[in-house]
Amino acid sequence: MLDFETELNKLISAETEPLPRYEFAPALEMAALGQGLLDDLKKKQVDVSLQVEEIYDLLKEQDTRLSNDSHVMTGLQNALDAEKGRAENLAHTAIGLCDLLENFCAYAHLSGNEELKHQADLLWNQSGSLLAQNNIIRFGTEGEQLNPQIHTVQKAVESHLLREQVLEVLQSGYVYKDVLVRKAAVVVSAGQTNGEKDRE
Repeated sequence: MLDFETELNKLISAETEPLPRYEFAPALEMAALGQGLLDDLKKKQVDVSLQVEEIYDLLKEQDTRLSNDSHVMTGLQNALDAEKGRAENLAHTAIGLCDLLENFCAYAHLSGNEELKHQADLLWNQSGSLLAQNNIIRFGTEGEQLNPQIHTVQKAVESHLLREQVLEVLQSGYVYKDVLVRKAAVVVSAGQTNGEKDRE
């Protein structure tokens, strides 16, 4: 016979037990911080776009009414430049946060903890999607061919891969609104040693 009161007490005690602590709390906090920063960036971009339109309309009106008044034009242009500068600063801050996340992911992969590696990869991929939604494109992939326009070579090492093929991405590169912000720092293949070539 089921003792209803006993079963109810079990449920109540289970609900009031403290929640387990997870070792991934720092990663989740970093993801939440990144989400907030990217949300701010998205809002700022919308605000800037609206202000650019308003300023452009004002410039046209002022140009028509006060074609000889260069002070008004200069003031409006300065306001526009300031708004663009603030949006760019937010983009650079987001990239700085992603650099911290990239370091965390590198640590997770060296830790040997498979679950931590999995969680880090999820955060990394999610952050890339959030960046792309805000006109920030992250690049740099192992296996791609060296391109001096977007890669900075930190080191070349002998490997079985073709010469100048990317072996490791030390730091991702970023483009903001089609403007290169930073090249990707990479390790590339120097090709095979003579002994390896002779064995083939």
